[in-house]
Amino acid sequence: MKRFLFIRAMVMLVVVGASWGVIANLAYATSLPIKNIPLQEEYKGGEKLKAEMDVEAESDVVEVMKKIKPGERLPSMILKGLDGKSYDVGATRNKALFISFWASWCDPCRLEAPMLNELYSKYKHDVDVYGINVTRYDRLEDAKKFSRSLDLQFPILLDEQGALFERFGGTAFPTHVMVDHHGQVREIIIGMLGEREMERKIETLQKKKVSLGAK
Repeated sequence: MKRFLFIRAMVMLVVVGASWGVIANLAYATSLPIKNIPLQEEYKGGEKLKAEMDVEAESDVVEVMKKIKPGERLPSMILKGLDGKSYDVGATRNKALFISFWASWCDPCRLEAPMLNELYSKYKHDVDVYGINVTRYDRLEDAKKFSRSLDLQFPILLDEQGALFERFGGTAFPTHVMVDHHGQVREIIIGMLGEREMERKIETLQKKKVSLGAK
């Protein structure tokens, strides 16, 4: 009886999450520790990294920022790219956008990146792809090494304070956000996507744009 009630509760959780356009795949995600400051030490094999004195203050500011839900517009936010350019993630565009939040120490992110690289090459004319390194939970040099070692072709942006990541929940890597060509958030996915599943998500964004353009 208890097992039946547990299964029923899990099914209800999935249904509610899907109705909001939020899908959690936590079995293939790397969660963040509760405290921000020790996080880098934990994922660097004990290596001590200097913490900024104002991390706690920044955290308080981020926490009161309004969380973004499916159905809302992607906000305007300027992020620096590893290519030296500046990107406004919420800028008006004539393309859909697939965002992947990641960190260099995240194993699912490393497994997923080559697949995303291939799909970007295939669909880049219809769908933009932004890989956003949440540098607040990483090191810039490690992010650069990650990008170089995997020869990532899509733009790599730096969410230096984690502000945009926090607005999408900020709980685990990777976190994906699907945005249509109107700039509206369609889906938030927590956890690694398989290659075929990821391609289906991107195809969905592409097909919506193509079908609207055909009218």
